[in-house]
Amino acid sequence: MNTPQFSSWPEWLACLIVAGLAISWSGKRGTSAVILLGVVTAAWIIGTGKGLLAPLALGGTIWLLLDRMKNPWRWMGKCAAIGGATGTALLCWVFPLPEPPPLAGSHQVGTFVMEIPAAGESPELVVQVWYPSDEAGGRPAASWLPDSALAPAFPYHRLAFARAHARKDAPLAKIQAPLPVLFYEHSWMGHRAENIAQVESLASRGFVVVAVDHPGQAERVIYQNGLVVKGRYPEPLDFSSAKSVGDFVVNARQCFEERLEQVERVRQALAGNAAEILSGKLRLDRVGVFGFSFGGSAAIQFCAKNPAFVAGANEDGLFLENDFPRGPFLFFDEETPAWLESARQPDENAGQILTREAEARIQDALKQPSRSRLILDGTRHLSFSDRIFVSPIPRLARVGTRPQREIHELIGNELGEFFHTHLD
Repeated sequence: MNTPQFSSWPEWLACLIVAGLAISWSGKRGTSAVILLGVVTAAWIIGTGKGLLAPLALGGTIWLLLDRMKNPWRWMGKCAAIGGATGTALLCWVFPLPEPPPLAGSHQVGTFVMEIPAAGESPELVVQVWYPSDEAGGRPAASWLPDSALAPAFPYHRLAFARAHARKDAPLAKIQAPLPVLFYEHSWMGHRAENIAQVESLASRGFVVVAVDHPGQAERVIYQNGLVVKGRYPEPLDFSSAKSVGDFVVNARQCFEERLEQVERVRQALAGNAAEILSGKLRLDRVGVFGFSFGGSAAIQFCAKNPAFVAGANEDGLFLENDFPRGPFLFFDEETPAWLESARQPDENAGQILTREAEARIQDALKQPSRSRLILDGTRHLSFSDRIFVSPIPRLARVGTRPQREIHELIGNELGEFFHTHLD
Protein backbone atom coordinates (compact mmCIF):
# COMPACT_ATOMS: atom_id res chain seq x y z
CA MET A 1 0.00 0.00 0.00
CA ASN A 2 1.28 3.43 -0.94
CA THR A 3 0.09 5.23 2.18
CA PRO A 4 1.34 8.84 2.23
CA GLN A 5 3.56 9.62 5.19
CA PHE A 6 1.43 12.55 6.29
CA SER A 7 -2.04 11.18 5.48
CA SER A 8 -3.01 11.66 9.15
CA TRP A 9 -1.10 14.87 9.80
CA PRO A 10 -4.02 16.81 11.41
CA GLU A 11 -4.56 14.01 13.91
CA TRP A 12 -0.86 13.49 14.57
CA LEU A 13 -0.32 17.23 15.02
CA ALA A 14 -3.19 17.34 17.50
CA CYS A 15 -1.63 14.44 19.41
CA LEU A 16 1.71 16.21 19.54
CA ILE A 17 0.16 19.46 20.80
CA VAL A 18 -1.90 17.79 23.53
CA ALA A 19 0.99 15.62 24.71
CA GLY A 20 3.30 18.64 24.71
CA LEU A 21 0.83 20.72 26.70
CA ALA A 22 0.39 17.96 29.26
CA ILE A 23 4.14 17.76 29.78
CA SER A 24 5.00 21.46 29.94
CA TRP A 25 1.82 23.56 30.38
CA SER A 26 1.20 25.14 33.76
CA GLY A 27 -1.40 27.71 32.85
CA LYS A 28 -4.98 28.04 34.02
CA ARG A 29 -7.27 25.04 33.63
CA GLY A 30 -9.81 27.11 31.71
CA THR A 31 -7.20 28.06 29.15
CA SER A 32 -6.04 24.45 28.93
CA ALA A 33 -9.62 23.31 28.33
CA VAL A 34 -10.09 25.85 25.52
CA ILE A 35 -6.84 24.78 23.87
CA LEU A 36 -7.73 21.08 24.17
CA LEU A 37 -11.23 21.63 22.77
CA GLY A 38 -9.88 23.75 19.93
CA VAL A 39 -7.18 21.27 18.96
CA VAL A 40 -9.50 18.24 18.97
CA THR A 41 -12.26 20.12 17.13
CA ALA A 42 -9.84 21.35 14.47
CA ALA A 43 -8.48 17.83 13.96
CA TRP A 44 -12.06 16.53 13.69
CA ILE A 45 -12.97 19.11 11.04
CA ILE A 46 -9.74 19.18 9.03
CA GLY A 47 -8.75 15.53 9.35
CA THR A 48 -10.45 12.29 8.41
CA GLY A 49 -9.89 10.28 11.58
CA LYS A 50 -13.11 11.39 13.33
CA GLY A 51 -13.81 8.66 15.90
CA LEU A 52 -10.11 7.77 16.06
CA LEU A 53 -9.68 10.98 18.09
CA ALA A 54 -11.57 9.48 21.05
CA PRO A 55 -8.45 8.34 23.00
CA LEU A 56 -6.92 11.79 22.56
CA ALA A 57 -10.04 13.56 23.80
CA LEU A 58 -10.49 11.18 26.73
CA GLY A 59 -6.86 11.38 27.81
CA GLY A 60 -6.90 15.15 27.55
CA THR A 61 -10.06 15.38 29.63
CA ILE A 62 -8.57 13.21 32.37
CA TRP A 63 -5.49 15.42 32.34
CA LEU A 64 -7.63 18.55 32.84
CA LEU A 65 -9.50 16.95 35.76
CA LEU A 66 -6.33 15.85 37.54
CA ASP A 67 -3.93 18.67 36.65
CA ARG A 68 -4.73 20.83 39.69
CA MET A 69 -4.46 17.97 42.14
CA LYS A 70 -1.36 16.96 44.02
CA ASN A 71 1.02 14.26 42.88
CA PRO A 72 0.71 11.41 42.08
CA TRP A 73 -2.72 12.37 40.63
CA ARG A 74 -1.24 15.17 38.62
CA TRP A 75 1.31 12.86 37.02
CA MET A 76 -1.43 10.32 36.34
CA GLY A 77 -3.28 13.03 34.43
CA LYS A 78 -0.22 13.82 32.36
CA CYS A 79 0.23 10.11 31.62
CA ALA A 80 -3.43 9.88 30.57
CA ALA A 81 -2.97 12.73 28.07
CA ILE A 82 0.22 11.23 26.68
CA GLY A 83 -1.39 7.79 26.53
CA GLY A 84 -4.46 9.15 24.75
CA ALA A 85 -2.29 10.99 22.23
CA THR A 86 -0.27 7.83 21.64
CA GLY A 87 -3.47 5.80 21.24
CA THR A 88 -4.91 8.13 18.62
CA ALA A 89 -1.61 8.31 16.73
CA LEU A 90 -1.41 4.52 16.70
CA LEU A 91 -5.01 4.14 15.51
CA CYS A 92 -4.38 6.63 12.69
CA TRP A 93 -1.43 4.53 11.57
CA VAL A 94 -3.31 1.24 11.86
CA PHE A 95 -6.37 2.64 10.04
CA PRO A 96 -4.88 5.23 7.67
CA LEU A 97 -6.47 7.36 5.00
CA PRO A 98 -6.32 4.82 2.15
CA GLU A 99 -4.46 5.58 -1.04
CA PRO A 100 -4.58 3.32 -4.10
CA PRO A 101 -1.34 1.58 -5.05
CA PRO A 102 0.79 2.94 -7.92
CA LEU A 103 -0.62 2.36 -11.39
CA ALA A 104 0.87 -0.72 -13.01
CA GLY A 105 0.57 0.38 -16.64
CA SER A 106 2.20 3.09 -18.73
CA HIS A 107 -0.86 5.34 -18.85
CA GLN A 108 -2.64 7.65 -16.46
CA VAL A 109 -6.37 7.07 -15.96
CA GLY A 110 -9.45 9.09 -16.77
CA THR A 111 -13.02 8.42 -15.69
CA PHE A 112 -16.57 9.63 -16.21
CA VAL A 113 -20.06 8.67 -15.10
CA MET A 114 -23.05 8.46 -17.41
CA GLU A 115 -26.64 7.29 -17.24
CA ILE A 116 -28.30 4.93 -19.68
CA PRO A 117 -32.04 5.69 -20.10
CA ALA A 118 -34.65 3.20 -18.98
CA ALA A 119 -35.96 0.78 -21.58
CA GLY A 120 -39.43 -0.64 -21.03
CA GLU A 121 -39.46 -2.25 -17.60
CA SER A 122 -35.67 -2.17 -17.35
CA PRO A 123 -34.50 0.72 -15.12
CA GLU A 124 -32.21 3.63 -15.84
CA LEU A 125 -28.59 2.65 -15.23
CA VAL A 126 -25.67 4.49 -13.65
CA VAL A 127 -22.44 3.54 -15.41
CA GLN A 128 -18.84 4.50 -14.67
CA VAL A 129 -16.06 4.15 -17.23
CA TRP A 130 -12.30 4.16 -16.66
CA TYR A 131 -9.91 4.53 -19.58
CA PRO A 132 -6.23 5.18 -20.38
CA SER A 133 -5.17 8.82 -20.55
CA ASP A 134 -1.82 10.53 -21.09
CA GLU A 135 -2.93 14.06 -20.14
CA ALA A 136 -4.77 13.59 -16.85
CA GLY A 137 -2.50 15.84 -14.77
CA GLY A 138 -4.08 18.99 -13.40
CA ARG A 139 -7.61 17.65 -13.50
CA PRO A 140 -9.51 16.89 -10.28
CA ALA A 141 -8.99 13.40 -8.88
CA ALA A 142 -12.12 11.32 -8.57
CA SER A 143 -13.29 10.21 -5.15
CA TRP A 144 -12.52 6.60 -4.37
CA LEU A 145 -16.21 6.06 -3.55
CA PRO A 146 -19.00 7.79 -5.50
CA ASP A 147 -21.04 8.01 -2.29
CA SER A 148 -19.62 8.36 1.22
CA ALA A 149 -22.48 6.22 2.54
CA LEU A 150 -20.81 3.26 0.83
CA ALA A 151 -17.78 3.44 3.12
CA PRO A 152 -17.18 0.54 5.50
CA ALA A 153 -18.14 0.95 9.14
CA PHE A 154 -15.78 2.45 11.74
CA PRO A 155 -12.81 2.06 12.02
CA TYR A 156 -12.54 1.47 8.26
CA HIS A 157 -14.59 4.59 7.51
CA ARG A 158 -11.73 6.69 6.13
CA LEU A 159 -12.26 5.19 2.69
CA ALA A 160 -15.07 7.76 2.39
CA PHE A 161 -12.44 10.53 2.29
CA ALA A 162 -9.95 8.83 -0.04
CA ARG A 163 -9.10 9.85 -3.60
CA ALA A 164 -8.45 7.55 -6.53
CA HIS A 165 -5.81 7.93 -9.25
CA ALA A 166 -8.41 8.53 -11.97
CA ARG A 167 -9.02 12.09 -13.13
CA LYS A 168 -12.47 13.24 -14.10
CA ASP A 169 -13.08 13.65 -17.85
CA ALA A 170 -9.38 13.46 -18.74
CA PRO A 171 -8.57 13.18 -22.48
CA LEU A 172 -8.38 9.69 -23.94
CA ALA A 173 -4.86 8.44 -24.59
CA LYS A 174 -3.70 8.45 -28.19
CA ILE A 175 -3.74 4.68 -28.61
CA GLN A 176 -4.46 2.89 -31.82
CA ALA A 177 -8.15 1.93 -31.86
CA PRO A 178 -10.09 -0.20 -31.26
CA LEU A 179 -9.48 -0.38 -27.51
CA PRO A 180 -10.22 -3.60 -25.58
CA VAL A 181 -13.22 -3.37 -23.24
CA LEU A 182 -13.75 -5.06 -19.88
CA PHE A 183 -16.90 -5.04 -17.77
CA TYR A 184 -16.60 -5.17 -13.99
CA GLU A 185 -19.44 -6.86 -12.08
CA HIS A 186 -19.96 -5.87 -8.45
CA SER A 187 -20.66 -8.24 -5.59
CA TRP A 188 -23.93 -9.13 -3.91
CA MET A 189 -25.29 -5.82 -2.59
CA GLY A 190 -21.98 -4.22 -3.56
CA HIS A 191 -21.30 -1.26 -5.83
CA ARG A 192 -19.32 -0.26 -8.91
CA ALA A 193 -16.40 1.24 -6.94
CA GLU A 194 -15.64 -1.70 -4.64
CA ASN A 195 -12.52 -2.61 -6.64
CA ILE A 196 -11.05 0.71 -7.74
CA ALA A 197 -7.43 -0.47 -7.42
CA GLN A 198 -7.91 -3.33 -9.88
CA VAL A 199 -10.03 -1.26 -12.26
CA GLU A 200 -7.51 1.58 -12.40
CA SER A 201 -4.63 -0.85 -12.83
CA LEU A 202 -6.31 -2.36 -15.89
CA ALA A 203 -7.19 1.04 -17.34
CA SER A 204 -3.54 2.12 -17.00
CA ARG A 205 -2.61 -0.96 -19.04
CA GLY A 206 -4.75 0.18 -21.97
CA PHE A 207 -8.16 -1.32 -21.21
CA VAL A 208 -11.45 0.54 -21.07
CA VAL A 209 -13.26 -0.73 -17.97
CA VAL A 210 -17.02 -0.34 -17.55
CA ALA A 211 -18.93 -0.89 -14.29
CA VAL A 212 -22.68 -0.77 -13.78
CA ASP A 213 -24.54 -0.21 -10.52
CA HIS A 214 -27.34 -2.75 -10.86
CA PRO A 215 -30.49 -1.18 -9.33
CA GLY A 216 -31.86 -3.30 -6.51
CA GLN A 217 -28.71 -5.43 -6.50
CA ALA A 218 -26.35 -2.62 -5.48
CA GLU A 219 -26.17 -1.28 -1.94
CA ARG A 220 -27.14 2.21 -3.13
CA VAL A 221 -27.57 3.76 -6.55
CA ILE A 222 -27.62 7.55 -6.76
CA TYR A 223 -28.90 9.17 -9.95
CA GLN A 224 -28.05 12.64 -11.20
CA ASN A 225 -31.52 13.89 -10.22
CA GLY A 226 -30.86 12.90 -6.59
CA LEU A 227 -32.98 9.75 -6.59
CA VAL A 228 -31.54 7.01 -4.38
CA VAL A 229 -32.39 3.35 -4.97
CA LYS A 230 -31.37 0.96 -2.22
CA GLY A 231 -30.73 -2.74 -2.60
CA ARG A 232 -33.63 -5.12 -2.19
CA TYR A 233 -31.78 -8.22 -0.99
CA PRO A 234 -30.61 -9.24 2.50
CA GLU A 235 -27.00 -8.64 3.48
CA PRO A 236 -25.11 -10.49 4.81
CA LEU A 237 -26.32 -13.66 3.15
CA ASP A 238 -27.69 -16.44 5.31
CA PHE A 239 -26.54 -19.92 4.28
CA SER A 240 -27.42 -21.63 7.56
CA SER A 241 -30.46 -23.57 6.38
CA ALA A 242 -31.70 -25.35 3.28
CA LYS A 243 -34.50 -22.79 2.95
CA SER A 244 -32.20 -19.77 3.08
CA VAL A 245 -29.86 -21.36 0.52
CA GLY A 246 -32.83 -22.21 -1.70
CA ASP A 247 -34.08 -18.62 -1.50
CA PHE A 248 -30.62 -17.36 -2.40
CA VAL A 249 -30.40 -19.61 -5.46
CA VAL A 250 -33.80 -18.41 -6.69
CA ASN A 251 -32.84 -14.77 -6.16
CA ALA A 252 -29.46 -15.35 -7.82
CA ARG A 253 -31.10 -16.60 -11.02
CA GLN A 254 -33.27 -13.50 -11.14
CA CYS A 255 -30.22 -11.32 -10.56
CA PHE A 256 -28.30 -13.05 -13.36
CA GLU A 257 -31.14 -12.39 -15.80
CA GLU A 258 -31.29 -8.72 -14.83
CA ARG A 259 -27.53 -8.27 -15.08
CA LEU A 260 -27.33 -9.95 -18.47
CA GLU A 261 -30.00 -7.64 -19.87
CA GLN A 262 -28.64 -4.49 -18.25
CA VAL A 263 -25.01 -5.01 -19.27
CA GLU A 264 -26.04 -5.84 -22.82
CA ARG A 265 -27.94 -2.54 -22.90
CA VAL A 266 -24.81 -0.73 -21.79
CA ARG A 267 -22.71 -2.52 -24.40
CA GLN A 268 -25.18 -1.55 -27.11
CA ALA A 269 -25.30 2.04 -25.86
CA LEU A 270 -21.51 2.32 -26.06
CA ALA A 271 -21.63 0.89 -29.57
CA GLY A 272 -24.22 3.56 -30.35
CA ASN A 273 -21.89 6.36 -29.24
CA ALA A 274 -23.46 7.00 -25.84
CA ALA A 275 -20.04 8.23 -24.68
CA GLU A 276 -18.67 10.81 -27.13
CA ILE A 277 -15.08 10.57 -25.91
CA LEU A 278 -15.06 6.86 -26.80
CA SER A 279 -17.09 7.07 -29.98
CA GLY A 280 -15.74 4.69 -32.63
CA LYS A 281 -12.75 3.75 -30.49
CA LEU A 282 -13.98 0.59 -28.72
CA ARG A 283 -13.99 -3.03 -29.71
CA LEU A 284 -17.37 -4.19 -28.47
CA ASP A 285 -17.89 -7.39 -30.44
CA ARG A 286 -15.28 -9.19 -28.29
CA VAL A 287 -15.25 -8.03 -24.66
CA GLY A 288 -14.11 -9.39 -21.33
CA VAL A 289 -15.74 -9.46 -17.91
CA PHE A 290 -14.51 -9.94 -14.36
CA GLY A 291 -16.10 -9.59 -10.97
CA PHE A 292 -15.72 -10.11 -7.25
CA SER A 293 -17.83 -12.57 -5.25
CA PHE A 294 -21.34 -12.66 -6.76
CA GLY A 295 -19.97 -10.45 -9.54
CA GLY A 296 -17.60 -13.29 -10.38
CA SER A 297 -20.54 -15.69 -10.40
CA ALA A 298 -22.24 -13.34 -12.86
CA ALA A 299 -19.10 -13.23 -15.04
CA ILE A 300 -19.46 -16.98 -15.54
CA GLN A 301 -23.02 -16.47 -16.74
CA PHE A 302 -22.02 -13.69 -19.12
CA CYS A 303 -19.37 -15.89 -20.75
CA ALA A 304 -21.83 -18.77 -20.97
CA LYS A 305 -24.83 -16.93 -22.40
CA ASN A 306 -23.65 -13.83 -24.30
CA PRO A 307 -21.31 -14.58 -27.25
CA ALA A 308 -19.86 -11.05 -27.08
CA PHE A 309 -18.16 -11.98 -23.78
CA VAL A 310 -15.23 -14.07 -24.96
CA ALA A 311 -13.10 -14.14 -21.78
CA GLY A 312 -13.79 -13.76 -18.09
CA ALA A 313 -12.50 -13.99 -14.55
CA ASN A 314 -14.19 -14.90 -11.29
CA GLU A 315 -12.70 -13.55 -8.05
CA ASP A 316 -13.84 -15.91 -5.31
CA GLY A 317 -17.46 -16.16 -6.40
CA LEU A 318 -19.55 -19.33 -6.21
CA PHE A 319 -20.07 -21.26 -9.46
CA LEU A 320 -23.84 -21.48 -9.03
CA GLU A 321 -25.30 -22.84 -12.26
CA ASN A 322 -24.45 -25.62 -14.71
CA ASP A 323 -23.82 -23.09 -17.48
CA PHE A 324 -20.13 -23.22 -18.38
CA PRO A 325 -18.11 -20.42 -20.01
CA ARG A 326 -17.60 -20.91 -23.73
CA GLY A 327 -14.11 -19.45 -23.90
CA PRO A 328 -11.05 -18.71 -21.74
CA PHE A 329 -11.75 -18.24 -18.08
CA LEU A 330 -9.68 -17.48 -14.98
CA PHE A 331 -10.65 -18.45 -11.44
CA PHE A 332 -9.24 -16.80 -8.30
CA ASP A 333 -10.03 -18.27 -4.91
CA GLU A 334 -9.20 -17.64 -1.28
CA GLU A 335 -7.20 -20.13 0.75
CA THR A 336 -9.11 -23.41 0.73
CA PRO A 337 -10.72 -24.16 4.12
CA ALA A 338 -9.70 -27.42 5.73
CA TRP A 339 -13.23 -28.84 5.67
CA LEU A 340 -13.43 -28.45 1.89
CA GLU A 341 -10.20 -30.39 1.39
CA SER A 342 -11.51 -33.36 3.37
CA ALA A 343 -14.28 -35.81 2.57
CA ARG A 344 -17.86 -34.65 2.95
CA GLN A 345 -19.27 -35.10 6.45
CA PRO A 346 -22.89 -35.97 7.26
CA ASP A 347 -23.32 -32.95 9.55
CA GLU A 348 -22.34 -30.30 6.99
CA ASN A 349 -24.77 -27.41 6.70
CA ALA A 350 -26.56 -26.16 3.59
CA GLY A 351 -23.94 -23.48 2.93
CA GLN A 352 -21.13 -26.02 2.94
CA ILE A 353 -23.07 -28.26 0.57
CA LEU A 354 -23.60 -25.30 -1.78
CA THR A 355 -19.86 -24.57 -1.68
CA ARG A 356 -18.99 -28.19 -2.46
CA GLU A 357 -21.30 -28.14 -5.47
CA ALA A 358 -19.69 -24.91 -6.68
CA GLU A 359 -16.23 -26.41 -6.24
CA ALA A 360 -17.23 -29.45 -8.31
CA ARG A 361 -18.33 -27.17 -11.16
CA ILE A 362 -15.00 -25.34 -11.07
CA GLN A 363 -13.18 -28.65 -11.30
CA ASP A 364 -15.28 -29.62 -14.32
CA ALA A 365 -14.67 -26.24 -15.96
CA LEU A 366 -10.91 -26.58 -15.52
CA LYS A 367 -10.92 -29.67 -17.73
CA GLN A 368 -11.52 -27.46 -20.78
CA PRO A 369 -8.77 -25.58 -22.68
CA SER A 370 -7.74 -22.04 -21.68
CA ARG A 371 -9.03 -22.40 -18.13
CA SER A 372 -6.80 -21.68 -15.15
CA ARG A 373 -7.13 -21.19 -11.42
CA LEU A 374 -5.14 -19.42 -8.71
CA ILE A 375 -5.75 -20.27 -5.07
CA LEU A 376 -4.09 -17.59 -2.96
CA ASP A 377 -2.86 -18.92 0.36
CA GLY A 378 -3.12 -16.49 3.23
CA THR A 379 -6.16 -14.71 1.78
CA ARG A 380 -9.82 -14.42 2.72
CA HIS A 381 -12.89 -13.53 0.69
CA LEU A 382 -12.47 -9.77 1.06
CA SER A 383 -8.84 -9.98 -0.06
CA PHE A 384 -10.13 -9.68 -3.62
CA SER A 385 -11.64 -6.23 -3.01
CA ASP A 386 -10.44 -2.79 -1.94
CA ARG A 387 -10.88 -3.91 1.67
CA ILE A 388 -7.16 -4.79 1.66
CA PHE A 389 -6.32 -1.06 1.70
CA VAL A 390 -8.16 -0.05 4.88
CA SER A 391 -5.26 -1.16 7.12
CA PRO A 392 -1.60 -2.07 6.56
CA ILE A 393 -2.12 -5.01 8.92
CA PRO A 394 -4.06 -7.71 7.00
CA ARG A 395 -5.48 -9.37 10.11
CA LEU A 396 -6.98 -6.06 11.28
CA ALA A 397 -8.49 -5.53 7.84
CA ARG A 398 -9.88 -9.08 8.14
CA VAL A 399 -8.33 -10.16 4.86
CA GLY A 400 -6.06 -12.97 6.02
CA THR A 401 -2.31 -12.66 6.41
CA ARG A 402 -0.94 -11.82 2.97
CA PRO A 403 0.48 -8.29 2.41
CA GLN A 404 -1.66 -5.83 0.49
CA ARG A 405 0.84 -4.97 -2.23
CA GLU A 406 1.53 -8.64 -2.93
CA ILE A 407 -2.17 -9.47 -3.33
CA HIS A 408 -2.87 -6.46 -5.52
CA GLU A 409 0.13 -6.96 -7.80
CA LEU A 410 -0.52 -10.66 -8.22
CA ILE A 411 -4.19 -10.25 -9.14
CA GLY A 412 -3.57 -7.18 -11.31
CA ASN A 413 -0.76 -8.83 -13.26
CA GLU A 414 -2.74 -12.02 -13.81
CA LEU A 415 -5.82 -10.12 -14.98
CA GLY A 416 -3.78 -7.87 -17.27
CA GLU A 417 -1.89 -10.72 -18.92
CA PHE A 418 -4.99 -12.89 -19.21
CA PHE A 419 -7.14 -10.27 -20.92
CA HIS A 420 -4.35 -8.99 -23.15
CA THR A 421 -3.80 -12.57 -24.32
CA HIS A 422 -7.42 -13.26 -25.13
CA LEU A 423 -8.74 -9.85 -26.25
CA ASP A 424 -5.84 -8.32 -28.21
